[in-house]
Amino acid sequence: MGKNNEEQRINEGSDEEMTIVGFRRSYPKLILTWIAVILSAGILLIFMAWKKTILMKLTHSKCSVEDAEKVLLVDMYEQQFVERVVRPSDKSLPSKQHTYFYNKKIKYIWDYQHSKFIKVEGLEVRNCANFHSLVDGLHTTEAVFRLQHYGKNTIFVEVEPICRLVLNEIKSPFYIYQMFIVVVWMVQVYYQFALCIVCLSMMSITATVWETRKQSKALRDAVHTEAIVTVLRDGKEVQKPSEDLVPGDVILLPQSQFIMVCDAVLLSGNCVVNESMLTGESTPITKVPVPNDPNTRFNTIVNKRNTLFCGTQVLHSRSIDGSPVKAVVYRTGFTTSKGELVRAILFPKPINFKLYSELFKCMVLFFVIGIPPVIYTSVIWIQLQAYTWDIIIIVVDVLTFLVPPVLPAVLTSINAHAQRRLRKHGIYCLNSRYINFCGGLDVVCFDKTGTLTEDCLDISGVVPIDDGRFERAVKHLSHLPNSPLIKAMATCHSLTKVDGKLLGHTLDVKIFEAIGWDLEEPSFGDQVPFEKVPPRIVYPKNSDFPHQPASAAIAVVRQFPFESLLRRMSVVAKCQGSNHFEVFLKGAPELVCSLSRSETVPENFKEVLEFYTRQGFRVIGVGSRHLDPQISWDEVLKMPREELECNLEFQGLVVLQNRLKPETVPTLNILKEADIRTVMVTGDNLLTAITVARECGMVEECDSVISVEARLIAADPTVPGSKMRLQVHYDYAKLPGFSEKLSIGQNGMVDDMCVAAIGDGRYHIAMEGTTFNLIRLHDNQLLKKVVLKGTIFARMLPEHKLFLIETLQNLGHQVGMCGDGANDCGALKTAHAGVSLSVAEASVASPFTSTQTNIKCIPEVIKEGRATLAATFGAFRYMVCYCFVLLAAVLMLFWDGQKPSDGGYVIIDIVLNLLPPIIFGSTHAYPGLVKRPPTRSIISFLPQFSMFSFMLIQIGVYVLAYEYTIMQPWYEPFEYIIEKTHVPAASHAGTAVLSVNMMSYVIAATIFSPGPPYRKSFFSNKIYTGVIIVEFFLVSYLTIYPADFLAKFINLRRAPFLEYHLILYALSLANFIISFLWEVYFIQGFLFEYVVPALRRLRGPIHKFEKLQLELTSNTKWPPVGRYEITSVRENFNDEDADIPFSRNSSRRQQWMRRSSELRHSMLVGLKLSKGDSMEEESEETMSFVTFREGRSKVKTGSSIHSDQNFV
Repeated sequence: MGKNNEEQRINEGSDEEMTIVGFRRSYPKLILTWIAVILSAGILLIFMAWKKTILMKLTHSKCSVEDAEKVLLVDMYEQQFVERVVRPSDKSLPSKQHTYFYNKKIKYIWDYQHSKFIKVEGLEVRNCANFHSLVDGLHTTEAVFRLQHYGKNTIFVEVEPICRLVLNEIKSPFYIYQMFIVVVWMVQVYYQFALCIVCLSMMSITATVWETRKQSKALRDAVHTEAIVTVLRDGKEVQKPSEDLVPGDVILLPQSQFIMVCDAVLLSGNCVVNESMLTGESTPITKVPVPNDPNTRFNTIVNKRNTLFCGTQVLHSRSIDGSPVKAVVYRTGFTTSKGELVRAILFPKPINFKLYSELFKCMVLFFVIGIPPVIYTSVIWIQLQAYTWDIIIIVVDVLTFLVPPVLPAVLTSINAHAQRRLRKHGIYCLNSRYINFCGGLDVVCFDKTGTLTEDCLDISGVVPIDDGRFERAVKHLSHLPNSPLIKAMATCHSLTKVDGKLLGHTLDVKIFEAIGWDLEEPSFGDQVPFEKVPPRIVYPKNSDFPHQPASAAIAVVRQFPFESLLRRMSVVAKCQGSNHFEVFLKGAPELVCSLSRSETVPENFKEVLEFYTRQGFRVIGVGSRHLDPQISWDEVLKMPREELECNLEFQGLVVLQNRLKPETVPTLNILKEADIRTVMVTGDNLLTAITVARECGMVEECDSVISVEARLIAADPTVPGSKMRLQVHYDYAKLPGFSEKLSIGQNGMVDDMCVAAIGDGRYHIAMEGTTFNLIRLHDNQLLKKVVLKGTIFARMLPEHKLFLIETLQNLGHQVGMCGDGANDCGALKTAHAGVSLSVAEASVASPFTSTQTNIKCIPEVIKEGRATLAATFGAFRYMVCYCFVLLAAVLMLFWDGQKPSDGGYVIIDIVLNLLPPIIFGSTHAYPGLVKRPPTRSIISFLPQFSMFSFMLIQIGVYVLAYEYTIMQPWYEPFEYIIEKTHVPAASHAGTAVLSVNMMSYVIAATIFSPGPPYRKSFFSNKIYTGVIIVEFFLVSYLTIYPADFLAKFINLRRAPFLEYHLILYALSLANFIISFLWEVYFIQGFLFEYVVPALRRLRGPIHKFEKLQLELTSNTKWPPVGRYEITSVRENFNDEDADIPFSRNSSRRQQWMRRSSELRHSMLVGLKLSKGDSMEEESEETMSFVTFREGRSKVKTGSSIHSDQNFV
């Protein structure tokens, strides 16, 4: 781009793409702006604080980005940032790249070659071999230059100063309005309520600032790490503080436990790492050196087994030859994996809180409604010939009635009460605004393993093979004879020993201990019964395993850790006394079968596999191979993995059981009874997921499950114009218990119970992530159908889960998500209410975190959400009615020059209306969940009708009281005296109106405090009930016969007869009864329960999912079970081609690249997994098969995806 360009784009093709505009300070503009600020009494300053574009345009002039003193950045969410550009102090320095600025903790430097700012990232390497070229470390001069270029290696969270946080709070429109009314009231010398408003606002702001600073300090203390690191500089080992590390440094890792302070790539040795901080999974992971291969490009996702991530705990590091374990620093500071996690917390995706946007809309509406009262007030007081200043004060005072002044404090208190109640249930909420979202949830998606089921697997048994046939399953592993199968279980794992304790996945530990073996990790120079010192030696314990000879030790020579893309792991081992090496492999049974010689695979392999998977068991296949005796120790270390993992002998199956958590079924039943749809979104195998769905009640016993499978059909080159097509097949998922079949003609044999279920619409769609992704890319209409009817989504990658959540939201659902791993983080953040069952740092981006690792927290969150939503709407109606009924009473008094006294305002504003809304939210949530959620919109018909009908009833009562009073023979008309405009004398009419008006607030506080079915009964809140009772008797006392000092304070004038006051009191009681019956029985009972649902049925569906549901109900031809649907594949498509929701975290270009890459990958590997696929749940180790680097998409053309290291 040219130098004169004032606007550019940075981070193109990434999720942080932004528009950047250059500005230079303009002193003439600055002077004029400050003059305008003074003339506008600071109003212009408020707008400048709200919009940074206004600030920059009024105080700066646009210029080229290169010459800018400040830059204005606008991201994809329309968020605006103003950053100062730092330039080198010495213009003659050649290091021009030192012109930079920081945004969201990331450094951007000016690239003179391309005339634009570029993001400073990690070490620039082309291939894996480049890391090994840095093995000798950096020179000091190069390290100093890189430190200037990359910046300090520190993750420091700045705690905002209190004054800045306070300013950020008070610039809110609500607080600006509060400052306005406080000024107006102070001018009127109505300091009592003004001081109350100031105190409440200060308390609300103080609470918010204190909570923000507390969270910031906690985050700062949690993420800031410093250490002394051994670094190679100038070929020597030196000690350096961790903040001085730069990309390219070679660090020496200690053998004892330590925390990584940067992202580094392992050059030599092995490390056992606990990555729970990033993934939420505490299973230790073995890291191996990066291959010294110039033909292999490096990527942190593909090469994560070679990368030590910042913030993770290295439990143990060692090398075979005893030399120090070396690693190259790859990324530092906020560019590390830990830094990205912290940045996600500091700069989250902005959420559109509908409730708060509707509150602002209501503010505008109320100001519009306030125009006639303002005109009326002006005309009345002009006709009364009041002083001009008094007219201005009174008219401006009318504006203070239009919006409840304590509304921000009330909403804060309601959310604070809900947040406190959630904490008692062990549920922590980072942002209390999300609690309102929970009240409207109608779909909740659940991860399976660790969420619905126990995180730990139990060993159900082993199915060995003898002479090409499956033998009877062996439940106790100690009964297994010495065979390749037991050798595989003893060697094929990533277990390690630290301080005499086995570390690794719990399942591997269980299997290893069950077979009665032990493990040693010899050091260099140790005496071992092998020709060289291997990394590990495993051997049986004679006492626990009598079938193995005491000398049957096995050396684990080489290990290929589990890879999600390959769905397997393997080791090369050598038995003591043997003259050859052996390969042991375990992974997805279908994959192990495909790598094994056909004559070693039993003929009934598929039937046996499906027998276990259909019952919900998880199955691992095991294979082995003898290598040529001529292959030496050194040669086997260099052999490619592909040469080793072939021509295997299939050895058997390991059967695992994953039990449901005891809280799962009761919780799902609660949600089902509340008509809240539940969806399973898992990385596990489809048949296992279907079985678990039936066991937990997510799928009823009498409901059918239709499996949907999609694949791409290549174009026929012999047919002109032939194109690639998408083929979607529908079939019933057969599970045990549904063996009886009946014929339905050409459709074949189906479950007899399924036929009726289809006719009644009681069917569930089940599919795998590959099918979901293909449909998402090529058939948007079908995507909506399968998502609407989908209950089981298996083999889902993290980004698939995110897309599913967005598709549900796009259909109009309010979606919750519950998961326990880092692979759920994207979905947890995208959902309206994400609940993480993990306390790991990776889950902190989730709005809710539960210390109870089961789904029992979901109903509690929904209950509190509904209670908070009902309380918020009730408090809003109460506060609005309080303002407008008082306005109505005041306008009636204005007619002949009257107005309430300051004492009257004190009783109304402080005594009657200050405490009830503050404790409004303290009523606990109702213990049960009903089918119908509370109203989710303040501006919907029912809340608005409730408010305005209440106001009309009150105005009618005021008119009756006024007319009744002026009809009395003893009535004395009020005489207006211009000098006493603000302190008028007491009058009978004013007494009548204020007497019935005071009872209106007690009525509003009673009828607008919702009870069942969303909150407990009004009387369950003893404090609130006590306050209302006290207020009722106080108003009764003031209406019937107040003391002289109170009558004088409020400016009441007694009538000559007590009967008059009793009639006014009777009118107030009648008002109470009528208003109560109207609100509780007519609006909330009759209208809410009967009329509104009937009107909705007549009106028809509004949301997309309702319309689609109606369409599918009338469409008896879908789903076409037993048939195929074929659609054309769009080879050239973009985001506008279909109404498909995409994550806002991805730019358009990256999304297009992902789509194109996935299309090419699907053509290569078919994107089709076998229905019997039984590999275990997709965990944090799962990675996308599409990776991006330097703006180009790359396709991994290896084996198919979807698996989990944790169960392999």
